[in-house]
Amino acid sequence: MQHTGWRVATTATVGAGSAMTDAAIAVLENGDWQAPPPRIVVIEDGSQPPITESLRFLRELRAAAGTRAQIMLALVGDPTDDDRLPPMRLFDFTDWQRKIDQMADPYLRLEMLAPPDEDGDD
Repeated sequence: MQHTGWRVATTATVGAGSAMTDAAIAVLENGDWQAPPPRIVVIEDGSQPPITESLRFLRELRAAAGTRAQIMLALVGDPTDDDRLPPMRLFDFTDWQRKIDQMADPYLRLEMLAPPDEDGDD
């Protein structure tokens, strides 16, 4: 997240059930933030469509962080063993952008962690 100028204070893993989600939310709620409100980055596999569980997690994150916390959803392409953070397809990014726009959250932004290949693969 170096290009954002944000420093990483802590990390949490989510995506494998409600216990992991609850633990990640607890990290946020119990954090001692140097400059509140917190800035949060979520790295997500953008090759998967924005399903209800992902959107619900973003809403839970928003509720825990407060209405003014900045949240960045950084999307990557389909991870492989050789490349855990591959570029994503523009088609997939557009699909996510529509859903994020529908959430109407002014402090939630969508980014590509790795832009599409320059050869036009999308």
